[in-house]
Amino acid sequence: MSSSEPKRHSFRPLMFAPPQGSDAMAKTLPEVPLRPKAESHVRIRAAQPIFDVPAIEYVDAQDLLDELLEDQVTLSMNLVALERAADNGPRDPSARAALRALTEKVADMFAVRDAIAAVQNIAVDHAVHPVFCSDAAAAEYLRGLYAWMHAVVRALDTLVASMRKLEPDWALFRWRLEEAKNFHFDELHDEIRDDVAALERTDLAVAIARVFAAAEALEASLDQKFG
Repeated sequence: MSSSEPKRHSFRPLMFAPPQGSDAMAKTLPEVPLRPKAESHVRIRAAQPIFDVPAIEYVDAQDLLDELLEDQVTLSMNLVALERAADNGPRDPSARAALRALTEKVADMFAVRDAIAAVQNIAVDHAVHPVFCSDAAAAEYLRGLYAWMHAVVRALDTLVASMRKLEPDWALFRWRLEEAKNFHFDELHDEIRDDVAALERTDLAVAIARVFAAAEALEASLDQKFG
Protein backbone atom coordinates (compact mmCIF):
# COMPACT_ATOMS: atom_id res chain seq x y z
CA MET A 1 0.00 0.00 0.00
CA SER A 2 1.50 3.35 -1.03
CA SER A 3 1.62 6.30 1.34
CA SER A 4 -0.77 8.21 -0.95
CA GLU A 5 -3.57 5.69 -0.56
CA PRO A 6 -6.31 6.49 1.97
CA LYS A 7 -6.27 4.80 5.35
CA ARG A 8 -8.14 1.50 5.34
CA HIS A 9 -9.55 2.06 8.77
CA SER A 10 -9.34 4.35 11.72
CA PHE A 11 -9.65 3.85 15.40
CA ARG A 12 -11.14 6.01 18.12
CA PRO A 13 -9.53 6.09 21.56
CA LEU A 14 -11.65 4.88 24.43
CA MET A 15 -12.96 7.66 26.64
CA PHE A 16 -14.18 7.08 30.18
CA ALA A 17 -16.53 9.46 31.98
CA PRO A 18 -15.45 10.54 35.50
CA PRO A 19 -17.58 9.50 38.54
CA GLN A 20 -20.72 11.55 39.03
CA GLY A 21 -22.84 12.63 41.99
CA SER A 22 -21.87 11.33 45.43
CA ASP A 23 -19.13 9.18 43.90
CA ALA A 24 -17.35 12.15 42.34
CA MET A 25 -13.89 12.96 43.69
CA ALA A 26 -13.34 16.22 45.51
CA LYS A 27 -11.99 18.95 43.24
CA THR A 28 -8.40 19.89 44.01
CA LEU A 29 -7.58 21.61 40.73
CA PRO A 30 -9.43 24.26 38.70
CA GLU A 31 -11.58 22.80 35.97
CA VAL A 32 -9.89 22.61 32.56
CA PRO A 33 -11.99 23.11 29.38
CA LEU A 34 -12.43 19.95 27.33
CA ARG A 35 -10.24 19.70 24.27
CA PRO A 36 -11.37 18.36 20.90
CA LYS A 37 -10.66 14.64 20.47
CA ALA A 38 -8.23 15.42 17.68
CA GLU A 39 -6.09 17.23 20.24
CA SER A 40 -6.35 14.62 22.97
CA HIS A 41 -2.62 13.94 22.80
CA VAL A 42 -1.80 17.54 23.71
CA ARG A 43 -0.57 17.92 27.26
CA ILE A 44 -3.38 18.99 29.60
CA ARG A 45 -2.31 21.42 32.29
CA ALA A 46 -4.23 23.27 34.98
CA ALA A 47 -4.08 27.02 34.52
CA GLN A 48 -3.13 27.79 38.16
CA PRO A 49 -2.55 24.55 40.12
CA ILE A 50 -3.08 24.86 43.84
CA PHE A 51 -0.72 21.99 44.61
CA ASP A 52 2.40 20.77 42.89
CA VAL A 53 0.61 17.96 41.02
CA PRO A 54 2.25 16.49 37.87
CA ALA A 55 0.40 17.31 34.66
CA ILE A 56 -1.60 14.55 32.98
CA GLU A 57 0.21 13.81 29.75
CA TYR A 58 -0.87 11.94 26.65
CA VAL A 59 -4.02 10.38 28.09
CA ASP A 60 -4.92 8.62 24.85
CA ALA A 61 -1.52 6.87 24.80
CA GLN A 62 -2.56 4.97 27.92
CA ASP A 63 -5.85 4.12 26.22
CA LEU A 64 -3.87 2.55 23.38
CA LEU A 65 -1.65 0.56 25.75
CA ASP A 66 -4.70 -0.74 27.61
CA GLU A 67 -6.26 -1.74 24.30
CA LEU A 68 -3.08 -3.56 23.24
CA LEU A 69 -3.05 -5.46 26.52
CA GLU A 70 -6.61 -6.67 25.90
CA ASP A 71 -5.61 -7.72 22.38
CA GLN A 72 -2.60 -9.56 23.77
CA VAL A 73 -4.73 -11.60 26.18
CA THR A 74 -7.38 -12.38 23.56
CA LEU A 75 -4.84 -13.40 20.94
CA SER A 76 -2.96 -15.60 23.41
CA MET A 77 -6.11 -17.50 24.34
CA ASN A 78 -7.11 -17.96 20.71
CA LEU A 79 -3.66 -19.18 19.69
CA VAL A 80 -3.61 -21.76 22.48
CA ALA A 81 -7.08 -22.94 21.42
CA LEU A 82 -5.90 -23.17 17.81
CA GLU A 83 -2.90 -25.26 18.82
CA ARG A 84 -5.16 -27.69 20.66
CA ALA A 85 -7.52 -27.91 17.69
CA ALA A 86 -4.57 -28.73 15.43
CA ASP A 87 -3.36 -31.44 17.83
CA ASN A 88 -6.81 -33.03 17.71
CA GLY A 89 -7.10 -32.74 13.95
CA PRO A 90 -7.55 -35.56 11.46
CA ARG A 91 -4.85 -38.23 11.07
CA ASP A 92 -4.93 -38.23 7.31
CA PRO A 93 -1.29 -37.85 6.08
CA SER A 94 -1.96 -34.80 3.92
CA ALA A 95 -4.01 -33.18 6.70
CA ARG A 96 -1.26 -33.85 9.26
CA ALA A 97 1.31 -32.14 7.02
CA ALA A 98 -0.92 -29.07 6.73
CA LEU A 99 -1.55 -29.02 10.47
CA ARG A 100 2.18 -29.12 11.19
CA ALA A 101 2.58 -26.09 8.94
CA LEU A 102 -0.31 -24.43 10.77
CA THR A 103 1.47 -24.97 14.09
CA GLU A 104 4.50 -23.15 12.67
CA LYS A 105 2.30 -20.17 11.75
CA VAL A 106 0.94 -20.12 15.28
CA ALA A 107 4.50 -20.01 16.64
CA ASP A 108 5.26 -17.07 14.33
CA MET A 109 2.23 -15.19 15.69
CA PHE A 110 3.36 -15.86 19.25
CA ALA A 111 6.70 -14.30 18.26
CA VAL A 112 4.97 -11.13 17.05
CA ARG A 113 2.87 -11.01 20.22
CA ASP A 114 5.98 -11.33 22.40
CA ALA A 115 7.76 -8.58 20.45
CA ILE A 116 4.79 -6.22 20.94
CA ALA A 117 4.69 -7.13 24.64
CA ALA A 118 8.33 -6.02 24.97
CA VAL A 119 7.36 -2.64 23.51
CA GLN A 120 4.45 -2.41 25.95
CA ASN A 121 6.82 -3.02 28.86
CA ILE A 122 8.99 -0.09 27.80
CA ALA A 123 5.88 2.06 27.32
CA VAL A 124 5.22 1.91 31.07
CA ASP A 125 7.61 4.87 31.12
CA HIS A 126 5.50 7.96 30.40
CA ALA A 127 8.48 9.59 28.70
CA VAL A 128 7.85 7.48 25.59
CA HIS A 129 4.09 8.10 25.43
CA PRO A 130 4.32 10.65 22.59
CA VAL A 131 5.04 7.72 20.25
CA PHE A 132 1.82 5.99 21.29
CA CYS A 133 -0.71 8.80 20.86
CA SER A 134 -3.83 7.86 18.91
CA ASP A 135 -2.73 9.80 15.83
CA ALA A 136 0.86 8.50 15.90
CA ALA A 137 2.10 6.01 13.32
CA ALA A 138 3.00 3.44 15.99
CA ALA A 139 -0.57 3.39 17.29
CA GLU A 140 -2.00 2.60 13.87
CA TYR A 141 0.72 0.05 13.16
CA LEU A 142 0.37 -1.90 16.42
CA ARG A 143 -3.43 -1.93 16.22
CA GLY A 144 -3.09 -3.14 12.67
CA LEU A 145 -0.80 -6.00 13.69
CA TYR A 146 -3.34 -7.31 16.16
CA ALA A 147 -6.20 -6.88 13.67
CA TRP A 148 -4.12 -8.83 11.14
CA MET A 149 -3.36 -11.67 13.54
CA HIS A 150 -6.95 -11.90 14.79
CA ALA A 151 -8.09 -12.28 11.18
CA VAL A 152 -5.43 -14.93 10.50
CA VAL A 153 -6.51 -16.90 13.57
CA ARG A 154 -10.11 -16.89 12.35
CA ALA A 155 -8.99 -18.11 8.92
CA LEU A 156 -6.87 -20.87 10.45
CA ASP A 157 -9.67 -21.92 12.77
CA THR A 158 -12.04 -22.25 9.80
CA LEU A 159 -9.41 -24.24 7.94
CA VAL A 160 -8.96 -26.69 10.83
CA ALA A 161 -12.73 -27.18 11.05
CA SER A 162 -12.94 -27.93 7.30
CA MET A 163 -10.00 -30.32 7.52
CA ARG A 164 -11.86 -32.44 10.05
CA LYS A 165 -14.29 -33.15 7.22
CA LEU A 166 -11.35 -33.59 4.84
CA GLU A 167 -12.86 -30.80 2.71
CA PRO A 168 -10.54 -27.80 3.12
CA ASP A 169 -11.32 -24.84 0.89
CA TRP A 170 -7.79 -23.71 0.08
CA ALA A 171 -8.86 -20.97 -2.32
CA LEU A 172 -11.04 -19.32 0.32
CA PHE A 173 -8.32 -19.73 2.91
CA ARG A 174 -5.68 -18.05 0.74
CA TRP A 175 -8.09 -15.21 -0.05
CA ARG A 176 -8.74 -14.62 3.65
CA LEU A 177 -5.02 -14.50 4.36
CA GLU A 178 -4.50 -11.96 1.60
CA GLU A 179 -7.33 -9.81 2.94
CA ALA A 180 -5.93 -10.01 6.48
CA LYS A 181 -2.51 -8.88 5.23
CA ASN A 182 -4.01 -5.47 4.44
CA PHE A 183 -3.76 -4.70 8.17
CA HIS A 184 0.04 -5.06 8.10
CA PHE A 185 0.91 -1.41 7.59
CA ASP A 186 4.61 -1.91 6.91
CA GLU A 187 4.69 1.35 4.95
CA LEU A 188 4.65 3.09 8.38
CA HIS A 189 8.05 1.70 9.39
CA ASP A 190 10.06 4.80 8.46
CA GLU A 191 7.66 7.19 10.16
CA ILE A 192 7.73 5.12 13.34
CA ARG A 193 11.53 4.99 13.30
CA ASP A 194 11.64 8.79 13.00
CA ASP A 195 9.22 9.22 15.92
CA VAL A 196 11.25 6.87 18.11
CA ALA A 197 14.55 8.47 17.09
CA ALA A 198 13.21 11.86 18.23
CA LEU A 199 12.95 10.46 21.77
CA GLU A 200 16.56 9.20 21.74
CA ARG A 201 15.52 5.93 23.37
CA THR A 202 17.71 3.08 22.19
CA ASP A 203 15.71 0.46 24.12
CA LEU A 204 12.49 1.43 22.37
CA ALA A 205 14.19 1.59 18.97
CA VAL A 206 15.54 -1.94 19.43
CA ALA A 207 12.16 -3.26 20.61
CA ILE A 208 10.32 -1.68 17.68
CA ALA A 209 12.88 -3.13 15.25
CA ARG A 210 12.16 -6.58 16.68
CA VAL A 211 8.44 -6.07 16.12
CA PHE A 212 9.10 -5.15 12.49
CA ALA A 213 11.31 -8.22 12.01
CA ALA A 214 8.80 -10.59 13.66
CA ALA A 215 5.92 -9.20 11.58
CA GLU A 216 7.89 -9.52 8.35
CA ALA A 217 8.79 -13.11 9.27
CA LEU A 218 5.12 -13.87 9.91
CA GLU A 219 4.10 -12.43 6.54
CA ALA A 220 6.73 -14.55 4.79
CA SER A 221 5.57 -17.62 6.70
CA LEU A 222 1.93 -17.08 5.78
CA ASP A 223 2.87 -16.66 2.12
CA GLN A 224 4.29 -20.17 2.08
CA LYS A 225 2.15 -23.14 1.06
CA PHE A 226 0.77 -25.45 3.71
CA GLY A 227 1.79 -29.08 3.77
